[in-house]
Amino acid sequence: MSKQAQIKVDKFPVTFGNSEVKLAGEILFPNTGYLVPGAVICHGMGSSRHSVEASARILANHGVAVLIFDFRGHGSSDGVLDGNIVADVVDAWHFLSEFSGVDRRRIGLVGHSMGAIAAILATEQVNPHALVALSCPPEQDKKLSEMSSFIPENYIKDTSVKEYPRDGAFPWLKGPLAVVSHLWMRIAGYRLRVDWQAFFETLKNAKMSTALRELKNCPILFVHCKGDYLTPYQAALELYEKVKQPKDILLASGGFHSTPLQRGSLRRDWTQWAVSALMAN
Repeated sequence: MSKQAQIKVDKFPVTFGNSEVKLAGEILFPNTGYLVPGAVICHGMGSSRHSVEASARILANHGVAVLIFDFRGHGSSDGVLDGNIVADVVDAWHFLSEFSGVDRRRIGLVGHSMGAIAAILATEQVNPHALVALSCPPEQDKKLSEMSSFIPENYIKDTSVKEYPRDGAFPWLKGPLAVVSHLWMRIAGYRLRVDWQAFFETLKNAKMSTALRELKNCPILFVHCKGDYLTPYQAALELYEKVKQPKDILLASGGFHSTPLQRGSLRRDWTQWAVSALMAN
């Protein structure tokens, strides 16, 4: 039998959070008999920890303890998505670092879409052993804040909480794309409670490039698809150019926003990269 097949992976439901918001998650822990590296995987907006569970299972099968969780306002977690997503990642980091059997010196961050933004910004407060950004949106001050121009003004000024899919599709999606997004959230069982005003007000002032430039001795991998219409790959390349070495990029032809999380060669390649980086001393 291979080493991967011999590893038994246990799954523990967990609840954590140092603020008034309690977050729901799970730890996939490989029983190897020795200290193992760890990784926190952060899902994208409007989904949940279940969207990254398959990727977490791959890492765990290769000897990495993985914490997946629902961001505030998502899934089974408390609260409302209000711009404090970085605090959620930092809480997750500290929770995993204190978990018995995890080598706190070798914990990485992986984020998809909004989760990539949160993971990058969290590096200003924690020191990851490796960082993987999947389908990362553009630098906020240049591109993400412009998304507010596509959102009806009443959304930006209204501090009431919107809930999706109950309240329809995200306000910047139109036509068939809005229909597909709305149906997918219902089919997948995703739920999002969000204060749009607070969310965009916070993120538009965040600087991913500043956080990335301050990282030291942390290998970074960007993963993107040229067919990603939600977060164009050119913006990811701009951000990648600002990152210091050591860094790598996986740029797939075709694909779409969630391809890095789907079964296939792209997910295989980035998970292998993450395992190698986390196993390194």
